[in-house]
Amino acid sequence: MSGPRRPLDEVREMVESRVARLFPLTERLKADTPPEWTRVPEVDIRYHVREAPRQATVHTAHSLLGDWHDPSRPPWGVWLTEQGGDGTWNIHYVVHHARQDAGAALRTIVALLGDDEPPRWRSETGARSSSRGSKALLSLLPDLMKARLSAAKAPQAPQGRGRVLVCDEVQLDRLTAVARASGATVNQVHLAAFSEALDAWLPAQEEGSRRDVLVPVETSGTCLSDDFVNHLGLMRLELPVSGSKPDEHLRHIVRAAGRRRTATHRKAWGPLLHDASSRAVGWALRTTTDPTKVGMTASSVRAEFPLRLLGLPVLDVTAIPWLPPGHLCFALLVTYGDRARLSILAPEEAPDLAGLTRRWRESVEARAGAIDDFPAS
Repeated sequence: MSGPRRPLDEVREMVESRVARLFPLTERLKADTPPEWTRVPEVDIRYHVREAPRQATVHTAHSLLGDWHDPSRPPWGVWLTEQGGDGTWNIHYVVHHARQDAGAALRTIVALLGDDEPPRWRSETGARSSSRGSKALLSLLPDLMKARLSAAKAPQAPQGRGRVLVCDEVQLDRLTAVARASGATVNQVHLAAFSEALDAWLPAQEEGSRRDVLVPVETSGTCLSDDFVNHLGLMRLELPVSGSKPDEHLRHIVRAAGRRRTATHRKAWGPLLHDASSRAVGWALRTTTDPTKVGMTASSVRAEFPLRLLGLPVLDVTAIPWLPPGHLCFALLVTYGDRARLSILAPEEAPDLAGLTRRWRESVEARAGAIDDFPAS
């Protein structure tokens, strides 16, 4: 953010006037079996909207939260940092991933602090259809059975509780230039560069072996639902390993994460999450996310440009991932304005994580510098 930092009390007043319209911010997670969200009688804005010290690096969720979170309250918070000598300051929004994905989190912070009043929330009032849920599960069944029978092995993740976050970025036009020249999507180009970076970062594997990553799929809008909750499905993606050439990574990603397959997952996961039984949803999620076979996630989100919060223009957006148990790393790309920024969270003991983001950036730059090698789309 750039410009005079708004007083904390002013920000709290603005959030308090809007929070009731955003029902996910008024619910806490009830630790029953199965767990469920339950409304709290009152949201204490002084608890949820705070100040944080300015620091040179990006705040992780843990550095903001510490022992802050009270499970009897909704799991979200807004922090304002101090204004630096260059006149800039930051707004941090942290939320439980079970409640919101990155896209929903972006929409929420804009609804809380943007120029326009948020609309009245619309709850998930669409009637459930067991037949629709069953059809969705059947459409995913070939992929789920392939995942269940897969011989892939997840890379061993360090077991420590500490976390390390690294970020790097490229100009967005570098990704779009390669996408236009190759006929791929921007996300496919990003995934190919990430795959190539992983090949150099992870220990060598046997020739012809495979590694799998999870690719979240946005399903918002595929059924009657709210815009401010987590609507992600998951797609398992097999990456090439063992000395694959750069072009082979991109060609493989274009096939494995093609538009048709992605659309199938998007259309199926929405009704599955909304209509299927909790037992069916649980089986599908456990099969897709089996930690013995997949230990990395590569996600992406596009932030609408330009954004304004508290009456001021947003200069930059960084999306910070979470780290599922047993995961080696979680990579989250956010595109905003003319930049694409990659953030990766990993266990503290993970070796040379900065090298992974650097290799991703170098791969994107190399592809953009050699676009004449790709056939015209």
